[in-house]
Amino acid sequence: MRIKQLDVSNYRALRKSSIRFSETTALLGENNCGKSAFLQAIDLFFSSSPKIRPKDFSDGNINAPIDITVHFSHLTPADREEFSGYLLDGDFIVTRRFFADTNKDNGRFFFAAKTNPDFDKCRNEEGKTQKRAIYKGLQEKYDLPNVPNADEIEQRLVEWEAANSDKVQSGLKGWTNVASGKLKQKTDFIFIRAVEDAENIQADKNSPVRNLINTIARQAIENSSAFKAFIQSANEKIAELTDPGKVPVLSDISTRLTSMLTSYYKDSAINATWDPITQIQPSFPSANIEVVDNNFTTTIDGVGHGLQRAIVLTVLQFMAEHRATSTAQDEEFTEAQSDIILAVEEPEIYQHPTKQRLFARLLQRLALGFNKKTGIRIQIIYVTHSPLMITLSECAAIRMVRRIPDNVAVKEIDLDQCAKHAALVSGRRPEDAWSGGQFAAKLHTFRSEAAEGFFGRCVVLVEGVGDKATLEAWYARAGRDPHAEGIVILDVTGKPNLDKPIIIFSALGIPCYWVFDNDRRNGTKKNGSVSTNKLLQRLADIEEENCVEWPSGVFDKFAVWDCNLEEYVENRVGKEAFDAARAEAASNFDIDGNLCLKFPAAASALLFRLQNEGHSFPELDEALTAIDALSRPPLGA
Repeated sequence: MRIKQLDVSNYRALRKSSIRFSETTALLGENNCGKSAFLQAIDLFFSSSPKIRPKDFSDGNINAPIDITVHFSHLTPADREEFSGYLLDGDFIVTRRFFADTNKDNGRFFFAAKTNPDFDKCRNEEGKTQKRAIYKGLQEKYDLPNVPNADEIEQRLVEWEAANSDKVQSGLKGWTNVASGKLKQKTDFIFIRAVEDAENIQADKNSPVRNLINTIARQAIENSSAFKAFIQSANEKIAELTDPGKVPVLSDISTRLTSMLTSYYKDSAINATWDPITQIQPSFPSANIEVVDNNFTTTIDGVGHGLQRAIVLTVLQFMAEHRATSTAQDEEFTEAQSDIILAVEEPEIYQHPTKQRLFARLLQRLALGFNKKTGIRIQIIYVTHSPLMITLSECAAIRMVRRIPDNVAVKEIDLDQCAKHAALVSGRRPEDAWSGGQFAAKLHTFRSEAAEGFFGRCVVLVEGVGDKATLEAWYARAGRDPHAEGIVILDVTGKPNLDKPIIIFSALGIPCYWVFDNDRRNGTKKNGSVSTNKLLQRLADIEEENCVEWPSGVFDKFAVWDCNLEEYVENRVGKEAFDAARAEAASNFDIDGNLCLKFPAAASALLFRLQNEGHSFPELDEALTAIDALSRPPLGA
């Protein structure tokens, strides 16, 4: 099973929040916005021995429970068989509830399904004798078959509900004390925490590295046809050997006990019944991991954090290359047989930039399809603060997490909607819009630096390196650092490339401001320039009748020049003053004079001299004011 959606209430910053997942999901957002809380909630949901503290409850509200609801989709054949009676529109929806006290229902599971409320009491009963008594009472009201033991009651109730869809209602299946084990039969969750927790985890027998390797080994063995056949045969044999009807000594126990009891109470009897063993619990190989580093052998916790993460990277690369195969297994699976859900906090920690890029590619590869030899499928969820871990073309995998008043909100991108928006602003008919996949394919042309925009409070998009350098220089002249203010200035290498990043960033709630030339004097490309000029105005929500062919000036969402920025500076101060300032900057920075406004330091020196000579650049000031208006208000959901 894969996680399709997670709903969390009353857990840390997640007062009532939801997030959807795909095969690969990257969680982005500012520090302390709630990204890791989502991963920790999933970890708590799967935990065999969960620990809840008062501070885990939102605002200390211990009077309400913590509810963690997971929507599972893409069930394996074994999952579909196991949970057939619990599915809603093909999904398996499970809630785990935690209380501040230690009552018996703490950490229990229940299931969203079409149910008969009259069955709840029977489902909630843990004592097998009393459960059978309640079931017997239900038989008097409903057409329910006899059962040889209490373990079969739930299946009979599920079958009745499936056969009587007109007599059930949406609700919650009762508590069950076996849900955790059932969930983990074909789905494993592995959580690789951030580095601050690494020292406490790596030395433990349940370290992420060992868990990964052991899980691969176990699932590969479990999924093999030979192992399945052996388990089926062994279960049949153990059931036969332990069948109470075939073990005379068991049936004789009731008679002998009653005989003894009647010597004390002649009208009393003891009836002993037996639940047969129907399944054996196999053990699987467990890995012992040592690391040899510079001829020194040690455990994983004995090496540095960088090497620890590199070991995780190595295991993931092994998994991505689909080399894990079970013993003597020649068949290939046609669909996934089991799942690993891998959650990683900040995979980029202690890794060089090239390794970060490699890690990102590995995570993407891991989630593609499934291993046809082992039947293992992997879902990836990770939190990152590095633009090297994502790209513009993979924006559909991004979830933007933000703190809003009293809650945490999540935004994601719908590529089909982005494609329709692109068609609308470009003047094409909606029916002529690209598909979401075609729109995403257009994003592969953007440089990796464009991903920095996902981490900004505001993105300023410019045509080229000169525009970027001039704006950065103007910020410096104002004594400001745009990076410190969360303002990212991105060069998209050409005006025709402005629209797609604007659409993408805006869809995630990241304000955009764009700067471009109207190209009035470029007569050979007049039609294309006019079309692009109007498109960029429509993106600023300017009505069609108000869009002009040659816009010029500073507006709420964009600034457009009747020339390029270098010409703007020269026109403001005059050729003589501009040439002198440019010559001085070229000499001081040992660069060609034509490049002075291509580098922030040289551009800053040039503009500083011109300012000191009494020249002003009001349009640049106005552009910064317009950017401030977009970037400084708190971002909404």
